[in-house]
Amino acid sequence: MAQPDDAPTLPQAAPGTVPRRHRGPLARRRRPAGGRIRPVLAGLGAFLMVFGLLLRFYAAPRLVAAPAGFYLTVTLVDPHASYFDESALTTRRDVTLTYTDTIRGDSAASTGTIAVWDTFTVLEDLKRNIQLIATFQRSAFNRRTGELTNCCGASVNDDTQVRQEGLGVVFWPIGTQRTTYQVYDTNTERAWPAAYSGTARVQGLLTYRFTQRIPDTMVAQLPGVPTPLLGLRGPSRNVVAGRSFQASNTFWVDPRTGVPVNVEEQIRSVLHGPGGQGSLTVATADLTMTPASQKALAAVARQNAASITTVRKAGPLGGILLGFLLILAGTVPFRRLPRRLFRRLPRRTLS
Repeated sequence: MAQPDDAPTLPQAAPGTVPRRHRGPLARRRRPAGGRIRPVLAGLGAFLMVFGLLLRFYAAPRLVAAPAGFYLTVTLVDPHASYFDESALTTRRDVTLTYTDTIRGDSAASTGTIAVWDTFTVLEDLKRNIQLIATFQRSAFNRRTGELTNCCGASVNDDTQVRQEGLGVVFWPIGTQRTTYQVYDTNTERAWPAAYSGTARVQGLLTYRFTQRIPDTMVAQLPGVPTPLLGLRGPSRNVVAGRSFQASNTFWVDPRTGVPVNVEEQIRSVLHGPGGQGSLTVATADLTMTPASQKALAAVARQNAASITTVRKAGPLGGILLGFLLILAGTVPFRRLPRRLFRRLPRRTLS
């Protein structure tokens, strides 16, 4: 049996001190979980902030543009129009004329800056299957400003020598301003000023209204016109008559997207005899867009506006704010409160 002097003894701590636990050579201090994830948060936050800035100042000007692929049919109608029916050699009055625009984008011919759209326009009496005006336009225009350019096979009625300028009717500048624009007319094959004339609500959208006046302009020479049709006296003979065209157009444009939500066209085409002697009204109509076409264009405007807002505002702002918060979480230390503070907090008692 061991003697008292030989018994093992425990080390005695100094008075007023707390004994420390012995740590072996394999013991390691655990690294807080926050120390590992904070650099990741900071890096992700920096990425999101840079992404937001690039989206706003670099990508947005390139992404906000007219679509290359596009298809839509727009219809205008006048139920009280009049026109000269060549097959019956008579003027028909108080009849319904329909003006149809069929627009199709050519994605293969378009580029990042230029959109190529084909538009087929026809003015006709559907009841009698009579076409008065039929026009095919291939237009190439800047996808952000709407400015027409003469490239990519641009033509009017397959004539590539026709020079197109100003804005096309189907697409106006993104961010349309309250000013005067030159708008191209396929009938006269030139651009005419369309002046800002106020605002109006169309299908719930606030639009800018523009008015365009096209004066009486000679557009074609027609040989073999009988003089009695022109009201000329004397023996009947065939003469060369000039066909003129004039119009008063009104456009209601969504300024955010450049989409024309509504269009009205008052048109008049007349045959004039030699030296201005005699005339024959070919067609006169006050064409207004159908509600169905207005709704379709308004839907396009709303969809484009939502995309523009996402790319220009919501996306960049969200990326910058979220990135800032992540950087804040990854760089600013949030220390725990000392335990002694919790000890000092008064305990709640249950009553």
